[in-house]
Amino acid sequence: MAGTGAGAGAVRVLPEGVTHGPSRELLTAGELCWSRAYLDLEASGDEPLQTAVSWYERQGVRGAEGLYVLGEARYDDWQGPVTVLLDGAGGEVYLARPDDDGVLRRDLLASSPGCLIALAAEVEELRPAGAEPSHGPAAVAEVERAVRQRLREADPELYRRTEGRPAHWGTVLTIRSLAWGAAGAAEGLAYEVSPALVEDLATVAGEGGVRRFAEAELPASLAHGPTRRLLTEVGLPVAEGCVLSVDAEGPFRTVAETYPGSCSKGPRAYQGGFPVVGGWMYDSVVALDGATGRVELPDPGDDGETAAYLHRDLSALLYVLWTFERLRAVRREAEDPQAPVPWSVFEPSELLDSAAEAVLRALDPEAFATDSHFWPIRVDDGHMGSLLE
Repeated sequence: MAGTGAGAGAVRVLPEGVTHGPSRELLTAGELCWSRAYLDLEASGDEPLQTAVSWYERQGVRGAEGLYVLGEARYDDWQGPVTVLLDGAGGEVYLARPDDDGVLRRDLLASSPGCLIALAAEVEELRPAGAEPSHGPAAVAEVERAVRQRLREADPELYRRTEGRPAHWGTVLTIRSLAWGAAGAAEGLAYEVSPALVEDLATVAGEGGVRRFAEAELPASLAHGPTRRLLTEVGLPVAEGCVLSVDAEGPFRTVAETYPGSCSKGPRAYQGGFPVVGGWMYDSVVALDGATGRVELPDPGDDGETAAYLHRDLSALLYVLWTFERLRAVRREAEDPQAPVPWSVFEPSELLDSAAEAVLRALDPEAFATDSHFWPIRVDDGHMGSLLE
């Protein structure tokens, strides 16, 4: 991780107030100029190191003395940006933001810049303790456990001073660990999704179950072999709170049967014979191209506002939904008023909301290809709140 920023290798003149020796060495060498782990420390690159007093001068903030601006966290909301500050004398690194009374509030982020580098490296590398585990919810839990232990070892003083609940790092770890949910491409599908992942999706979304289909239940129009195997061997979630609403029993209906008289003409008339997998947001449904396995949205109103493409196939849909519901669950837990938090600045929901779109986009880039695709429409829908609400 060293030497990755614009200022890497440059020799810098630092303010006299930065008296902490290790911090001076890292700053002088440009080792704290990087953007990783949802922290943007580019401000500690080639530009003169700014004092927190001057940074907050227009706001008249109190309590900024002796602190220097390393950069900002890559998340904020109406309360404004979260700043990453260095204590010039002690070397501690903080997340900081003024409160409504103009007092600078701080949460300890790392006990030293060297520890900050080590912590960021752990959540970026994100490796299990031993041999690479299989994918699925159990693998996610194992990776989280292993990396959490290494975070403690990277900065034991941080964990001691925060009673084991430091700001920022646990939420970053939770977000990044979800990448272990599904394996790479299966034969004919975008992802190899395990039955355990679908079971977990049903539970996280609303204490539901899983419907696995018998071959006789699948329509003849569904000729895509990998999709048929997924439906029979892995199944679909059946949970009241899930974005994808799947019937616990009964036959597949076609798009034409779901929207009688509305899909016989127009640019999506070809979808008439597609089987409907289940209900979707905005009173829509999810349809399957039986020949290719592609997942699409019908357009009964024939207004073309939403693109047909939803996901590459059912494996991508399930993995995106599982990731989405997992992030939502963490956000709900963080927003629970009955669960006190030990931070005065850090808001997990801010980080989760800021990270969610990029996390989902990486799983199926085509689903975010234009503003007319469903997920960008959902992201921009202010009436629904943030993406994870």
